[in-house]
Amino acid sequence: MKYVIGMFVVMAAMVIITLTNEYIFHGDYGAIASWAIVLLFLLGGICFANARYYLSGK
Repeated sequence: MKYVIGMFVVMAAMVIITLTNEYIFHGDYGAIASWAIVLLFLLGGICFANARYYLSGK
């Protein structure tokens, strides 16, 4: 269950980074935000793979 929660935390962090970049920084740090989102997407993919493996093992 912790992998599923981790996946949702990563997804929420992606949304927060996007909204922060657009509304607080007005898109000035778009490249940094894009890289952060890509890294979070990869982390979310790892959490998803772990969750599938963990939940299918039961």
